[in-house]
Amino acid sequence: MIPLPTLATVPTDLMREPLTTQVYRAIIDYIDEERLAPGDPLPSTAALSERFSVSRPVVREALSALAALGLIELSNGRNAVVRQLDSHLVALFLSRAIRTSADPLTTLMELRAPLEIEAAQLAAMRSTAAQREALSALERAMNDAVSDAKLYVELDLELHRQIAELSGNPALLGVTDAVRGHVFDAMTRLRAHREAIDKVGSEHSEHTRIVEAIAAGDGEAASAAMRSHMEMTAALVRAVEAGTTQPVI
Repeated sequence: MIPLPTLATVPTDLMREPLTTQVYRAIIDYIDEERLAPGDPLPSTAALSERFSVSRPVVREALSALAALGLIELSNGRNAVVRQLDSHLVALFLSRAIRTSADPLTTLMELRAPLEIEAAQLAAMRSTAAQREALSALERAMNDAVSDAKLYVELDLELHRQIAELSGNPALLGVTDAVRGHVFDAMTRLRAHREAIDKVGSEHSEHTRIVEAIAAGDGEAASAAMRSHMEMTAALVRAVEAGTTQPVI
């Protein structure tokens, strides 16, 4: 078993942080080094206190901070246990970054584009036949729902999420989930713009090319199709921001 890290292993620049922060960083290091899975217990408060040569109240504060971050779960009379990670912390950070940017729509697109392009390529390379068929079925459902604005946007959102999931990369999926609300708002806004310029459904052929490339297991084609889709969407975003009816290249 890998021993618990000590505060002596903490980089000098981090030693200026409050003691509680140093301890919770050391506990995170321990979780990573031991490869603790959700549900696995941490050492007792007493053991952590002795290991780090700090008081039990400091350890309890560090554990409370980790619990607030959603990394561990606390319960009376039992050791803290590791929690299943979710994307809510990433969502909080990204939401703040997007909302406070000078151009939220463009900021969102610049974040999404490289991730979506990579996800499409990986999905083509890693997905199973059954997963590809499910993705194709979703694309067909989107085609049938083109005239239903709300349903189409919901299916569009789910298509992109499924592609991220099929990438097999949990970080890509986590970021996709983290910005899901922002993407839904952006898609709804872009749909309204398409309706205003009588271009409803024009983007669906882009989705079809992406899905067909993934279904064929062609990573390069899937990447290229997603890149084209992201570029066209970005041009439409710029048109919305500029208040024009034509995509801004």
